[in-house]
Amino acid sequence: NIAIYTQDVDILWFRDPFEQMSMAAHMVTSSDFFVGGAYNPANFPNTGFLYVRSSRRAVGVMEAWRAARASYPGRHEQQVLNEIKRELVERRGVRIQFLDTAHVAGFCSNTRDFATLYTMHANCCVGLGAKLHDLRNLLEEWRAYRRMPDEQRRQGPVRWKVPGICIH
Repeated sequence: NIAIYTQDVDILWFRDPFEQMSMAAHMVTSSDFFVGGAYNPANFPNTGFLYVRSSRRAVGVMEAWRAARASYPGRHEQQVLNEIKRELVERRGVRIQFLDTAHVAGFCSNTRDFATLYTMHANCCVGLGAKLHDLRNLLEEWRAYRRMPDEQRRQGPVRWKVPGICIH
């Protein structure tokens, strides 16, 4: 009975993203693009933030995901999951929660509003130097946001400066 949680190293936490996760989900993943509906398989998963709850169904998910790699040669695990997610939901009854990019954001699709931001993933960005540059800038902006008086934060969305190398 071991749950699995994995995260890429290029994710910056501002708040606890586990608050956004549903206990009803068998699997929770961040999204490159969130089209709506936490359980809508039309969302695009990003396995840079992945939680799999300990259950027999979850074991079946992991086995099916691993086996599916043979059907999709040359694709990485995230692409394979994107290919099989509908089958997992429709045939196996798996509840996959896709985290809304309004809260668990990435450079691909982000809210730019510190009031709603939980994490930022340096996805859709090539090169460690570019990722670190933009994440450092974002961290400095977050620190400035945290130093603001509450009244100023409540006046409206507090957004960070762009462009960066990856964030445009």
